[in-house]
Amino acid sequence: MNNIGLRRGVLASSLALALFTPHVFAQSASSGSDQPAAQQPSPQDDTQSSGKTKKAINLKEVTVTGSMIPRAQVEGQAPVIAITGEQIKQQGFTTLWEFLDSLPQVGQQQSDSASWGSSSVNARSVNLRGLGPGFSLLMIDGHRIVDYPQPLNKQSNFQNYNNIPTGMVDRVEILATGASSIYGSDAVAGVVNVILKKNYQGDELQVTGGTATRGGRNYGDINFFGGHSGSNWKVLYNLEKSNRTALWGMDRPYQDSVSSAGYGAWGPAARMFGYQYDAAGAIALSAMNANGQYITPPAGTCGKFTNSQLAQSHSVTTNGTQITGVTDNGYYCAQPHLFQNWVLTGGSRNTDGYVSGEYDFSNGLQAYASAALYDTVGISNTQLNGYGTGQFFDQTTGQVISQAIRQLTAQEIGSTANTHDREQNWNLQVGLRGTVFDGRFNWDLNLNSQKYTVREDFTGYNAQAMNNFFLGPQLGTDGSGNPIYAMNWQRWWNPITKQDYGQFAVSGENTSSSWLDQAQLRVNGDLFKLPWAEEAIGWAAVLEAAHNGFKLSPDPRAQDPNTFQNPFGAYLTGGGTRQRYSLGTEFRVPILDSVTWTISGRGDQYNDASKADLAKTWGTGIEWRPYGGLLLRGSYNTNFKAPDMQAIYLTGSTSPVGDYIDPLQCINAIKAGQSNSTWCNLVQRPTSQYYTLYTNGSRLLEPQTGHSWTYGFVWQVPGVQGLSVSADYWHLGVDNSIQYLDKDTVLVDEAGCLTGQQASGTSALSPYTAHVPGSAYCSMVTQMVQRNAAGQIISEESGPINEASLYVSGIDATLDYKYHTDSYGDFRANINYTDNLSYKQRVLASDPLQNTRFNNVASRVTWIGDWTKGDWDVSISGVRDGSMRAPNYAGCNVLPNGIQPGMVNIQNGAESISTGVCQVTLNGNPVTVADTTYRGRTPVWITWNTAIGWQINPDTKLKLTVSNIFDKVGAIPYYSGGFEFVTTGQTASEYNGREVFLTFDYKLD
Repeated sequence: MNNIGLRRGVLASSLALALFTPHVFAQSASSGSDQPAAQQPSPQDDTQSSGKTKKAINLKEVTVTGSMIPRAQVEGQAPVIAITGEQIKQQGFTTLWEFLDSLPQVGQQQSDSASWGSSSVNARSVNLRGLGPGFSLLMIDGHRIVDYPQPLNKQSNFQNYNNIPTGMVDRVEILATGASSIYGSDAVAGVVNVILKKNYQGDELQVTGGTATRGGRNYGDINFFGGHSGSNWKVLYNLEKSNRTALWGMDRPYQDSVSSAGYGAWGPAARMFGYQYDAAGAIALSAMNANGQYITPPAGTCGKFTNSQLAQSHSVTTNGTQITGVTDNGYYCAQPHLFQNWVLTGGSRNTDGYVSGEYDFSNGLQAYASAALYDTVGISNTQLNGYGTGQFFDQTTGQVISQAIRQLTAQEIGSTANTHDREQNWNLQVGLRGTVFDGRFNWDLNLNSQKYTVREDFTGYNAQAMNNFFLGPQLGTDGSGNPIYAMNWQRWWNPITKQDYGQFAVSGENTSSSWLDQAQLRVNGDLFKLPWAEEAIGWAAVLEAAHNGFKLSPDPRAQDPNTFQNPFGAYLTGGGTRQRYSLGTEFRVPILDSVTWTISGRGDQYNDASKADLAKTWGTGIEWRPYGGLLLRGSYNTNFKAPDMQAIYLTGSTSPVGDYIDPLQCINAIKAGQSNSTWCNLVQRPTSQYYTLYTNGSRLLEPQTGHSWTYGFVWQVPGVQGLSVSADYWHLGVDNSIQYLDKDTVLVDEAGCLTGQQASGTSALSPYTAHVPGSAYCSMVTQMVQRNAAGQIISEESGPINEASLYVSGIDATLDYKYHTDSYGDFRANINYTDNLSYKQRVLASDPLQNTRFNNVASRVTWIGDWTKGDWDVSISGVRDGSMRAPNYAGCNVLPNGIQPGMVNIQNGAESISTGVCQVTLNGNPVTVADTTYRGRTPVWITWNTAIGWQINPDTKLKLTVSNIFDKVGAIPYYSGGFEFVTTGQTASEYNGREVFLTFDYKLD
């Protein structure tokens, strides 16, 4: 869903008078983030024509995200974005995550439901400032939310923004800078605070329907909410039910076909003979003899299977820039539409309920409580079940079969073999609040309990039973050690029935749960006045205690991959608990009537299995209002993030690896004069060469520390009524960050530590300088890889260490303009701009700090213009994402005949690690190919959206929303390859196209 405009001015420029003249407000005792935001005046109230006298606006003090002290001014020491839930829905966003993902302050999402082996297919994370999902904090009504039970990328904790229905949301506030001294762990990149509805009178029904005009993504939503109150009580309730169908590969033909991959990704054989489906893993049915030749299927075989056609395989040999030979590898059945049964965007069915109430005792004491249940069924799928034999001697034909591959079809299975994530998330809270010392101080005691469970139902298969079905029982072993079978070729070359499939079909279920119980006491009030200031010193404090934990319970049968295969390629286990005790305080000091200084501090004590103990953070900020229309501001905070519980408590989680480069074997092959060895290329290995990747947690992890600062201004432009601008520079950094040593890093470092060298391309060697052989790191990493006597990898370990650093900085700017006319209605324009100036990171402490800004979209602009008059309101909006480097940027261009040169660097006649020139191998020697570096970039991405509302009568309203008016979908870059083809990290990766929604809103009373 595209962004169609941020309304920072919702609580900012429309309250310009409130921002710059706080002395006109009536003070209130309201406290806590669950209080309603300052009531904004209508355009008629605050933008009267010149010559008319304005009325003073009396507003309550409210607690704005980023501070514990209620204040009358909405803008403070750091910028806060705010938008109402109704505006989110009016703009066409169907979930909170869709809206947040459209913000300029949000970086690329790091979890993808469509990716192979995703362990969190139904959840969506938010990546504020690009620091990573774990470095931002999600709160509801000022209270942190329980973690999603399943780990992100099989590794880390995060919070799910995809299951909070917009119908329950009163407003959302986003602070996109560090705030650990206020909120504790995770608030390193910022905070997203969702404030649910608390005040409503009457009942209202909203019904929304929509679809993508290209097909798929049908959407329906029924939202009923209401509230009633008496002299000392009020209650609010909300029930929402929605359904979003999945978007399948077959719904987007350009995504569905293997041949949609960028032409630059094809190899020499593909250039000469057309795309080689087997090179992309798109074999539908095949058998290969010991000489690497496909056994031609019987005539008419491929036509018996859906999505199958006869294809011929070729391979080529090269010398330098010339193709020297062509080999016909025979025929097999290929899948031209490999991804038609894959889900591009998961579907979901949601049933959500929320009720809250409040009772006001006669002595000023208030009791409140709320209960929310988010019930979701997520629908996803990647590839249907398939089967591979490995090498064996076939007694039926009297020959060795090196590999036989068979892709099952939906017709054979009898279903689309979807995965269903059945989720339930409870959130219960009760509280008391009141005042002490004759109303001078406010207090709020809150008890909160949350539990999140996920039952993941999936279609698997019994590998041993499938083996028995096609091969029969093993009949012994031949002289070369190959198992002997009598293959049933009649079954192999013909579709099976649903009853046949039932002999080896298995339905599995992974379960996981997480929970959070917390108690919080907040106190705030005014201390005393300084002799020279009009306002008193504000003070707030918070005391918290929390207990949380998680448990991963995969289907136990998946421990044996021979008898049970699941579609995730992983067996994730682990569980643990932790306790936290926190104390924080904040002071707001009016140094002068125009200058306010804020300082805060917090301590968080952790009890868990890691080395986390007491984390201390502090923050400070300054606000200077030299005159009524200008605010100059700045802030500085130290931040921290406690080690992820997943990173601590994961225990022996496993996943098979079959597509890899082996750097050690590659180096040995190059030394032996074997250029372009298969060990130097990323290829799909035979099943006999698969190895197991183990992911374990670490009890040695320490908290990750960070810092942040901002400075900028907000200016009500003099002489132009209703025009305000703001600009802020921001910087965030994280040291000692937890980094998982990914499998590729481990293998490269293992080879370098053992040999002192590393491969440059597929034919040259260069010195390995990342770590000193014999160092503690080398000792650790070489023990993480286990090999057999032939040097083949048997297993590899991956785990977290405190090593990485990341520093990001940039500029945010906004412009907001409102104009009122008596005859033509009210007009408004809002523009928001973010430019990420730097993105400096290193994975290991020994690595250089590199600015990798070019790997991300550096700038994003969003805008909206709207018009309101009488019964009509119209808006038009859009988003612009800047260009970014295309796939294979700074790599070697594929030559016209399909040969791909390798990239190496030549310095003073010696090769080094960094890239530089492109080379091919000629007669065993490297030869430089001139002018072959690729510098392609993705185009700038712009989409437009609109919404039209008609108030039919006081009780009935219609709203038409069109997202992506011009039906843009992401282009496939020249060098793209593999699912999903389009560039990730930019909105240009979108394949939804135009979407249309119609909302009917009826007030029942």
